[in-house]
Order: sequence, then C-alpha cells, then structure tokens
Amino acid sequence: MVSKSNNLPKDAPIMRWYKRAGGWLVNIAMLVAVGWGFHLWQTRDMLAQTEQVEPFKTVLLTGEVGLVAPDKMRKTVLYFFAPWCGVCRASIGNVARLDPTETRVIIIALDYDSRDDVQQFIDDVGIDLPVHLGTPVLRDFFRVKAYPSYYVLDPEFRVLGRSVGYSSALGLSVRT
Repeated sequence: MVSKSNNLPKDAPIMRWYKRAGGWLVNIAMLVAVGWGFHLWQTRDMLAQTEQVEPFKTVLLTGEVGLVAPDKMRKTVLYFFAPWCGVCRASIGNVARLDPTETRVIIIALDYDSRDDVQQFIDDVGIDLPVHLGTPVLRDFFRVKAYPSYYVLDPEFRVLGRSVGYSSALGLSVRT
C-alpha cells in the first residue's frame, strides 16, 4: 500500500503554505474592507473632506474666551469628547502625544452636565492642554453624533480627515 504523502510532488509543503497564506490574506482583506466600510458609515454625516471651517469662539474650562482659528504653520486636530465617554477616557491621551511642532490639538468637551464634570474628567486622565467647552450649536455644526470624534484640518482650516471612535497615537500620527 502506498501512502498519500509518497504521491505528493516535492513542492507540496510550499503549496500547502501558499494555500494557507492565501486564506489568511483573504481574511485580512475582508477585515480591512469591513473596517473601512464601518469607518465610512460612521463618518457619513460629518463635514466633508475639503470643507472650509470658519474660526469660532468658545469658553475655555478656565473661564477665558478662546478663539479657534487656523494656524498657518501646522495642522489642527479638533478632538470632541464627552466626560461620560469611556472610549474618550481611553483615547484622549493619544491625542495629547501628537507632536506640537507639527500638529495643534484643540480639545472640546460636549454633552457635559457641568464644568465640574469636565474638570474631573481632565484631572482623571491627566491632560495638560487647554480644554474648550463646546455648545449644542457647535456639536450640530460639526455634526458630532458619537464620541470621540476627530477632525484634522489643514493650515487653511479645510477638513483633511475625520474619524469617530478610538484611535491610537500611531493612527492619529498617520492621519495628521
């Protein structure tokens, strides 16, 4: 009796590896496609790419009035969060790690009950950046429907990118 292994061509192990790798590649491609589709669905109602954002005023957590306007030397990331958001708690530190010489980060609190809630959140996560207190009008203008939401703006304040949900420091660096 002849075993099956004796009838296989000499390159059979390579062929098996190739089939296995091909299966993995198909699975990875499907995951990427599903992830990209989910991203497109999440961001479908946000401001469009290249849309111009006008400068706007907010009140900072410190009580001062802040102007959010273009920075001609670098890109700007607008990071919208809610103090009750667990994903925001996990991801806000990643935004703070962006290189300030290349990217300006504007952190904007939305859907909060009080300044104390926002201050407690900031104290808990240990962020040392100015925090702007957003309003429902600002939330509606930027079409923020989930947290955290990000916009990447070019030096002329046109939308370069947008995203919703957790993003790693590497993911944010790639987007900016």
